[in-house]
Amino acid sequence: MVVIRLSKKENNFYFINIIYKKKSVNGKIIKRIGFYNSLINYGKSFFINYKILLFYIRNGAKMSKRLYSVFKI
Repeated sequence: MVVIRLSKKENNFYFINIIYKKKSVNGKIIKRIGFYNSLINYGKSFFINYKILLFYIRNGAKMSKRLYSVFKI
């Protein structure tokens, strides 16, 4: 199964990756589709390629709980 989840790069900066569920967070990724910076409260705090995101969700990928909470904002 494929999941879409966050992987930490630096303090409060995360990449949004598509990865196999059984791999570790810092393991080999299938595709990097964006980033999220939790320190920025204005402007461009996150970027995501929605076209790729929707493609993987339609084909059965699940979002992690943390990433889902980022999109709810």
